[in-house]
Amino acid sequence: MCKNDFCVACGTASVMFCIIAIVLGLIGLGITKIVLGSMYLHDCSIERMIPIYLIVSGVVPLLFSGFSRHDDEGRSLGFGDCCGIFAFLFNVTWLVCGSIWVYPNYGKLTHQVPCSAIVTSGCYHGSCNMTLLRFAFAMVTIDWLCFGIGVGMISYIYVKAFCK
Repeated sequence: MCKNDFCVACGTASVMFCIIAIVLGLIGLGITKIVLGSMYLHDCSIERMIPIYLIVSGVVPLLFSGFSRHDDEGRSLGFGDCCGIFAFLFNVTWLVCGSIWVYPNYGKLTHQVPCSAIVTSGCYHGSCNMTLLRFAFAMVTIDWLCFGIGVGMISYIYVKAFCK
């Protein structure tokens, strides 16, 4: 094997390794979202939708990942396209909802005090497990970062392919 062929083989192997690592990492994050959301389902009275957000945001990508089918030429078939578009729109909508539920409540629990007989203004009512809330905060932030990177990559590929 000549030197150039070796470099191509190493590059291809590296790219495949990275893709496999990313996919396995995303599957692991999805499972972790489901587990933590289920564990703390009734431990967030400040916003009951936070654990539900985690469960749904973990389940939906795992469910829709099996619907994408390709023919021999690598083009997606109609059903896979429809499922992919629906999953994308649902995930974006669910991410916006998760942001609305998580970010303000994270700010309340980290910067305000709970209401009591002594403190009645500038405080919050309810509670939420901090492990759940910190994890949800991190997942919403990571999901937004992945969304931005994904849109940027798709835009770059589109511009590169169609705007010559």
